[in-house]
Amino acid sequence: MKIAIIGAGISGLSCAYELNRLGFSPVIFEKTAKLGDKPGNMIATLRVFQKSIVSPMEYLRTHYGLNIYPLYPIKEMVMHTPNRTLSSKANHGYVFSKGLTENSLEHQLASHSKMKIIYKNKIDIKTIKNEFEHIVVATGNQDIAREMGNWNDTFASAVRIARVSGEFQPNILNMWLNKKYSRNAYGYLLPKNPTEAELVLAVSDVDKNALDFYWKTYIKEENFNYRIQKIDDINHQIGYPGTCKLDNIYFIGNCGGMIDNFLGFGVIRSIDSGILAARAIAENLDFNKLMQPLVKARKQLDEYRKMLNVLSNKDYDTDISILGLPVIKHLVYNNPLYKANLGLLAPRLIYTYKTCKNKLHSKRPDT
Repeated sequence: MKIAIIGAGISGLSCAYELNRLGFSPVIFEKTAKLGDKPGNMIATLRVFQKSIVSPMEYLRTHYGLNIYPLYPIKEMVMHTPNRTLSSKANHGYVFSKGLTENSLEHQLASHSKMKIIYKNKIDIKTIKNEFEHIVVATGNQDIAREMGNWNDTFASAVRIARVSGEFQPNILNMWLNKKYSRNAYGYLLPKNPTEAELVLAVSDVDKNALDFYWKTYIKEENFNYRIQKIDDINHQIGYPGTCKLDNIYFIGNCGGMIDNFLGFGVIRSIDSGILAARAIAENLDFNKLMQPLVKARKQLDEYRKMLNVLSNKDYDTDISILGLPVIKHLVYNNPLYKANLGLLAPRLIYTYKTCKNKLHSKRPDT
């Protein structure tokens, strides 16, 4: 059976790993010169979005036989709004590395099996559609799905990733919510080690060419004085395909809508989607049906994004005050059974209030 995987990222390598395990040898086409040859960055998995997964490492090991290791656990999360700060110490999740380093997720996934990767090869899917029985699209962007009329946009942002030096405390994730510089997105700081970190700003509904204005405001408002070593700007588009499988083509990872448009997380779902595509191919299963639980989880976060979009800076302050109350704080951050529901209780209440208040004045009909 001839199988092609387009893209040697997290989802594509996960798919190749599972196909290898099931006795198949796919060909991976990668447009860059080597594995992880992109702007490297750190990514986080948060328990608040994975109420059934206490440890992603244990989950991947138990379900897929994958031994994946993080850079460090997130032991404290500090949320900043314009006039409030909430700090919570708990097991909030883990930070992983992406890119060229040997401990990156790409290199860890590739080390699990022998993979045939053809580098510096940007594939036109039309030229290989009849050559391969199955084609897995794992490019990390929506271009192929869009060209095939199989894509729906839900959220767009421009993102600046700055490698900065200074004094940092690993194990702590700082996040900032402020409409003044991030619109409907957010900023965050993730330490790499005690002297290096990534300072990131995502700004919704703007092009990366407009980032300078928002970045300067971000730096000024939060009084950052870190030494900037390197900056990467990207346009980040999030959405989902109309169908996860179209003819003999499978869409996984970001191409399959696995990156949520609430806060932009989705590492575990991307790995899941790659594994499920491999099993669908190897065992002749219905891929769209296999993907339904992941699609459902993404749709739930789509609703949370709609709620976040209507909040103001004053709402952010109110929300973080509510989350800071001892009882709510305990339920949200220390009880995994409540994470997906109570964690967003305050935004839901504010959203409902605003919807009712503005019902008669809304330009859009209520749904």
